[in-house]
Amino acid sequence: MGEKEAGKSLVALPLNYTVVDTETTGLSAGGSQLIEVSALRVRNGEVVETFSSLVRPDLQEAVWKGEWQECYVDDFITGLTGITNEMLEIAPFPQEVLPNYFGFLGEDILLGHNTPFDIGFLQAASEKYLEKSFLNDYLDTLRFSRKLMPQLPHHRLSDLAMAFGVSYEGAHRSEVDCRITHACYLALRDLALSRFTEEEFIRLYPRKNFREMAKDIKTEKREFDTSHPLYQKKVVIVGELKAMKRGDAMRKVAEVGGVNQDQVNSRTDYLVVPAGGPVLRGKKIAILSETAFLDMLG
Repeated sequence: MGEKEAGKSLVALPLNYTVVDTETTGLSAGGSQLIEVSALRVRNGEVVETFSSLVRPDLQEAVWKGEWQECYVDDFITGLTGITNEMLEIAPFPQEVLPNYFGFLGEDILLGHNTPFDIGFLQAASEKYLEKSFLNDYLDTLRFSRKLMPQLPHHRLSDLAMAFGVSYEGAHRSEVDCRITHACYLALRDLALSRFTEEEFIRLYPRKNFREMAKDIKTEKREFDTSHPLYQKKVVIVGELKAMKRGDAMRKVAEVGGVNQDQVNSRTDYLVVPAGGPVLRGKKIAILSETAFLDMLG
């Protein structure tokens, strides 16, 4: 094997990638096997080519079915996926399917939901049947969902589909799951770009509090109108404004010579509250509505 044994998880918002999903006999890549693999090649956000195949696994053990007989999947997996032993009995073997599947993936960035699960099975299969490491970098909609939508109680693919109005019909078959994941990724991407530029998203992603901080806001302007009502005033902007992103509003404050703050303190001059934002009482601070703030900016 080479020095690099696995691809890395990426923080990016590309439009060219390949969506992957697998169905398996169990949860452990070391003790379970692939029974279905699918992929969607995406260019400029559109699906341009598809690969999907059942995979006939090696028989590992007998299970009780009224009499002892060998089978590929148990009742739980069949109930979850709809894939039966009869379907797998006539499916192609891994040696037939996987070289073509990995050829389809090429060196593309991969996209999935809880992608490390699929990557683990693909790594094991690549090493076993192709005798080489599987090195593709990947994106994970589960990670993005946790960061962009912390209000969701759970971040399963079904939860994302429900949040974005994506049909979940036919889920737990790998090609259908690929299509659901692709639709949810595009929705997550739109959500991210409604709040940040792609560069901001990548830069801010590692933070626990996923937003721009006052220290991030820079301006090259050195001469200011000292009569501007926000000149040298300390300003806290609460949440997202309707008219612009919070970061853009903070930059506008900096460009007129104002001073951005992340939290209210005794030196704060103005607190900007978006429409529908929290009502703060007991603070001896001038509270500006979004409209008043925009008027003040001029």
